Amino acid sequence: MRRPALFLFVLLGLMRFAMAQDSSPSQTEQSALKLTPPPTRSAASSNAHPAANGAAVAVLQATVDQLTRKNDDLLDLLKKQQGVLEDIEYDRRLQSRQIQSLEERLEDALLQNTKLQDKVSNLEAAAAVAPVAAPVADKPVVAPPTPPPGDAEPAAPPTPSTYLPPAQTGGDPTAPAWHRLFTLSGTDNKDTDLFHIQGSAWRIFWHNLDKPGKTYANTSALFINAYPKDDTIPQKVCSKLGTGGDCTELAGPGNYYLKVEASGGSWELAVEDFH
Repeated sequence: MRRPALFLFVLLGLMRFAMAQDSSPSQTEQSALKLTPPPTRSAASSNAHPAANGAAVAVLQATVDQLTRKNDDLLDLLKKQQGVLEDIEYDRRLQSRQIQSLEERLEDALLQNTKLQDKVSNLEAAAAVAPVAAPVADKPVVAPPTPPPGDAEPAAPPTPSTYLPPAQTGGDPTAPAWHRLFTLSGTDNKDTDLFHIQGSAWRIFWHNLDKPGKTYANTSALFINAYPKDDTIPQKVCSKLGTGGDCTELAGPGNYYLKVEASGGSWELAVEDFH
């Protein structure tokens, strides 16, 4: 009983070994597989290179265009920033000129105020030193004799209607001459309307007048400045304390207005254009 079983077991082992030999490649076949060259790429794959290169060039060109646009935007932004910086610098220069003009006006006002205080101090000192007449007792008061009509003290001359010179008239109408634009008078501050100067030069006649009486002598003040249109830097015309006047000549042409600051008296002015 044992021999047939052993024979069957050996037969089954031989069958498995034979099947394993059939399924595994031989050494010759393995050598052939190693020597077989790799398959070559087809013409379709080789023709795919130009299309791939064209796509890469298109992507590169789009990137360059995008960088160019960004560069242009940055240049525009830099130009705008440069304009803003120039505006700031102009404002700083304008403020510096305004401060300088205010300092000059303040210095003039302080100088005029010092002179006025010196005059007041001198008057007070003179009044303190002057002797005071003592009354005489038991002496009848005698009225001064009345002067005869022929020896009466002459009356003070009447105040003129204007202290400004008359406007020029006549002459050759084709030759350059001074043309009066307007006159103005008052007792307080005033701003004139905008007026136009044609010529390269123009002038302002001005006069300041104290209130009547010795008490008000040199107590009035007059300041006049000419402002160009759309500008805050004035051209100084006059700075006067007390009665007096003069003529101030300025450079043109352009559009201007006058700013008058006055107190304690009356003033008048006349504007003339040379063309």
